[in-house]
Amino acid sequence: MTEKLTKENVMKVYKKVSIITLVALGVVAATEFVIGRLTGTVGILANSYNNLSDVLSIIIVFVGLIVSEKPPDMSHPYGHYKAENIASLFVGFIIILAGADAMWESFHKFLNPKPAEVNVLSVGTILFAVAVSKGIAIYYKRVGEKTGSPSLLAESKHFNVDVYLSLSPLAGLVAIYVASLIVNPISETLNFLALALNADFYQQLLIQIGTYNMYYGYMLVDPLVGMGISLMVFWVGFNVSKNAVNILVEKIPYPEIVEEIKKVVEEHPPVQRVAQIRARGAGRYMLIDLVLELKPDMKLKESHYVTEEVRNIIWSRFPRAGYILIETRPSERKEEEVIAFPTDEDDGVESRVCSHFGKCKNFVLVKLKDKKVAGVEMVSNPTIKSTHGKGTESAEFLYKKGITALVCKNLGKPAFYALRNLGVFIYESDERPVRELVDDYLNQKLRILRKPSSAGHSEDEKNV
Repeated sequence: MTEKLTKENVMKVYKKVSIITLVALGVVAATEFVIGRLTGTVGILANSYNNLSDVLSIIIVFVGLIVSEKPPDMSHPYGHYKAENIASLFVGFIIILAGADAMWESFHKFLNPKPAEVNVLSVGTILFAVAVSKGIAIYYKRVGEKTGSPSLLAESKHFNVDVYLSLSPLAGLVAIYVASLIVNPISETLNFLALALNADFYQQLLIQIGTYNMYYGYMLVDPLVGMGISLMVFWVGFNVSKNAVNILVEKIPYPEIVEEIKKVVEEHPPVQRVAQIRARGAGRYMLIDLVLELKPDMKLKESHYVTEEVRNIIWSRFPRAGYILIETRPSERKEEEVIAFPTDEDDGVESRVCSHFGKCKNFVLVKLKDKKVAGVEMVSNPTIKSTHGKGTESAEFLYKKGITALVCKNLGKPAFYALRNLGVFIYESDERPVRELVDDYLNQKLRILRKPSSAGHSEDEKNV
């Protein structure tokens, strides 16, 4: 049975899991670093940096838990959540530097190859690291399934990948061991034959060079594995830094969760519609701004109760939700609506809707008043020549034109969430003339597009 994930439960579970993981990975990273240096195995050494990056990531969580739990004050009215993101940025740089050091060690050994020591310590360290990574993956999965935590289940998959990373240095040791079994006997056999056949100096030299090159090839496996792991450490550091920067510059976090919050709030009976929803990241939390449309005859005191109910609903269903600002206003039927249609043609309402939103040539804007067409405007798509982000830029352009609904065939994630969160309705269409689609809109025959689609699919639900 899944345990209810209140904020308090999340904190307790995460603290316990983090402490166990921190100790386990700390021991593994230290062991790998020492044994990697002693045996000259750069694959083991590089993997110690990989585990070190995980340790630093866990330390970020503790920093966030300590700092972010401080209550808001006069200087920090929204709390101290983003201290975690600032720490993440610095840790990302540290991980990148660790990756650079591991890469240098691997590259240096590639240029100056020396056989790593294949012994109980080196092999045992690799197997120890593999066992710990697999144990943590199983532990995260069990706790994640018990509590219903998607983040713990995602981390379980991450540590399953680490199992293979921890196992990869074994390839270098196996190569050295195979070389000792194959190359040395071959070298001795060729030298014996050379002596038996009275080979001259040059022939003996060629034998020595050939056998050395064979052994050299085997020795390169270890530094190549080290380079591969170093690149993984680089990638982890880059992603940690990138995610921190995205939060600090107010990029929309978890757009799917934002959409789910909107759906849950609109299911609450007193709420007529979520006119607008915005979210920004702060540490492990999301700060949410909502504009709700309530029944026109609702009293002020009743609307206050509704806002408190909505807050409690969000907090109970979404542990990541932090500060929630809610504005309410009476639901009013709009006398005028502006519907946008993407098209590649120039025939006004006779133009057919095209298959690509961001790359369309024009937009047909149809103004409706009292359920009748009050005007038609054809505007060129100003973002068609943009290199990146055509969909998002087109969405912003249309919103500034005052549209209340969009009828299209395909719509990607960025544009979909941008328009939905701004309160614009999105409907699915096929490649028919705008005139026919306007009639379907007025007769409520168009289906609402409930999720991003590259092929025009939507849930089979009509606007009511």
